[in-house]
Amino acid sequence: MSQSNNPCEFCDTVQQQVAVCQSIFQRPLSVLCGPAGTGKTTLVKAIIQAIEKAHGTGTSFQLLAPTGKAADRLREKTGKDARTLHSFLAQRGWLNDNLTFKRHGGQQEENIATFILDESSMLDLPLLATFFRAVNWNSVQRLVFVGDPNQLPPIGTGKVFADLIDWLRQDMPEHVGELETNMRQLVNRLSGQGTGILDMASLYIRRGLEEVKSGEREIHEEGMIARAQEGGNVDKDLRILYWQDTDELERLLQDTIVADMETVSGDQLDPERPDKLWNAVLSPNRTPNPEALQVISPYRGELFGIEHINGVLQQHKNKWWLDNKGSLGGVTYFDKVIQVVNRPKSNPLWAWNDATRSKERIEVYNGEIGLTTIHAFDAKRWKWSGFYIRQLQVSFSRKQNYRVEYMSETAVTDNLELAYAISTHKSQGSEFDYVYFILPKHKRGLLSRELFYTGITRAQKHCTILVQEDIAPLLSLMRRERSTLNHINSSLFQFRPVAPEFEDMDAWYEEGKIHRTLADYMVQSKSEALIANMLFEQEIPFQYDVRLNAPDGTFYRPDFVIQWRGETWYWEHFGMMHDEGYRNKREAKLAWYQKHGFTDHLIETYETSGFDSQIVRDII
Repeated sequence: MSQSNNPCEFCDTVQQQVAVCQSIFQRPLSVLCGPAGTGKTTLVKAIIQAIEKAHGTGTSFQLLAPTGKAADRLREKTGKDARTLHSFLAQRGWLNDNLTFKRHGGQQEENIATFILDESSMLDLPLLATFFRAVNWNSVQRLVFVGDPNQLPPIGTGKVFADLIDWLRQDMPEHVGELETNMRQLVNRLSGQGTGILDMASLYIRRGLEEVKSGEREIHEEGMIARAQEGGNVDKDLRILYWQDTDELERLLQDTIVADMETVSGDQLDPERPDKLWNAVLSPNRTPNPEALQVISPYRGELFGIEHINGVLQQHKNKWWLDNKGSLGGVTYFDKVIQVVNRPKSNPLWAWNDATRSKERIEVYNGEIGLTTIHAFDAKRWKWSGFYIRQLQVSFSRKQNYRVEYMSETAVTDNLELAYAISTHKSQGSEFDYVYFILPKHKRGLLSRELFYTGITRAQKHCTILVQEDIAPLLSLMRRERSTLNHINSSLFQFRPVAPEFEDMDAWYEEGKIHRTLADYMVQSKSEALIANMLFEQEIPFQYDVRLNAPDGTFYRPDFVIQWRGETWYWEHFGMMHDEGYRNKREAKLAWYQKHGFTDHLIETYETSGFDSQIVRDII
């Protein structure tokens, strides 16, 4: 990717956003999409302002989001009322008592002209279907879906947002407003704050099987992977650390967090009371800021999962409180916690409102993060040497005036969990200053490129990726077949079943290879398949896409490694020689082969206007 420092890029970006805004404003149905940092929420605010200017400030519109915390963030950034889809449906009688959806019997909304649905990648089919039943669409002027198609798809049925984008791009492309220029990256580049997070995330954006290779993308990918392999500070906002076992992971995680907290707060760790350093970051000037730092892990169990990591970090931060005041349902004073069930208007919690000096019923939603505090009733008694915790309050990040009450161990266990580490799914829709993402070795069925992309893009200022053993997990997640979306067999608008290569992966799967060869290898491109078939027909043994390591620790992956009469040969097929960037990449790769003494046994083939089978056959 180019690293221009031209401020005029802002002009081009603003013009792009203006064009997208105008297009969306004119369409009855539209999608506003783009990767993290492209300014989607800023554009939503601009669209709202345009609607109010055109139709008056009294015009009716409704901002909706799938989760409470996403609605809170939307409300915070736009200054307008935002609600959850569930609360919208409940108010109109479309939810059963057990929070399942009704198929009929609710009221239809007829007084809202514009609906804007944020975090649309999280929408599943039953939720959206019920929303469509709950609105009289004859009274609606425009419906806007907003989201990042690279994020995790919904846990429930379908992949509504991805299907919607694919359909509109094919049949009505003018209805898709796609933001391509990364505003956050542009600002960071011009201000020297680093672009590593978004550079890394760009390696894991959504791709399909049919996508052709790109020379520019390959150059960017190889550059990022080379920097990632070295580890340490990849950029001012990105750090990659490697760990071998869980003991090293625990030590590395604690040491890294402590170093960052010392930098942020200007304080030093007191080994006897580490909680003071933590609180200086999480509660500066006694103002709760639980989103200052966050550990994210794809897994719940195992020693690198959130349950174990939460225990480790709780002991590091709050051992003094655990030893002296005990715990309530595994939670003690000044712990970082997350609400794990929805408590809507129909089942709210009690909270103390510091502004009104009174108790109120309050809604708290699944995924909200806060810090526990000493209950006001115990403000004097907790100092007694024999006093142990028996109730507590929680200050949630977007409820600064409220202290939500949990009056018993049952209340804690039914509602709260420790949140020093949370799952990637729980992090979706949130933003944190510092993120520490734990990436273990690949385990089939969970780790995906969307999960990794979602996790690292939660970081606003800095991200640390803790990778198990070596760079292999990062390389593995770049594979197109590691996309969860590519495996969801959903065809909402047109019949597009999962590709056979993805549907039957268990029968043949070997990472990254989607074309079956005569040698029963799976390779990435048709040209590579042709070469592999020719080698097979001549009974020449070969390996495909294996690492060739140099003495200095760097590596490349030749297309083919051939063992022939006691000698090892390396075959590189360069398929996009018409691309200048790709040609430069070839020169860099050849310089590497020459530097490490591999050129005497290097075979090169090229494509300019097509694949030449005769040249390949002559070489063989």
